[in-house]
Amino acid sequence: MRDTMSELWIPITAIICLTIMIITNVVLSSKNKKEVQYTIRDLLNKGESITPELLEKLGTFKSQKIIDLRRGLSLASVGLACIFSGFIVSETRIGFAIGMFPLLLGIAFFICWKMNKDEG
Repeated sequence: MRDTMSELWIPITAIICLTIMIITNVVLSSKNKKEVQYTIRDLLNKGESITPELLEKLGTFKSQKIIDLRRGLSLASVGLACIFSGFIVSETRIGFAIGMFPLLLGIAFFICWKMNKDEG
């Protein structure tokens, strides 16, 4: 029973870490969007005009190509790190099981980035 429990800590820890990263990203992104909205509201209340250049400086216009590339790099690196950590701890099946999902998502974002790159 003790060996089974110690083997379960690796995937449990990986899932907890990924969950914490996702929650942190969502919370920080939400705060950033809220601050941008407050800034735009303050500008409108003062009667100032809002130009596309100002919106770009505030970060409301983000290139989808760059976002896809960043997501692809991040997810692919997480997937590869999980796979390599499986080799390190001699649990290749667990490493592949955990790492394949983010790796394949990263590859999908690379494909989206490439498709958007060819269009623009």
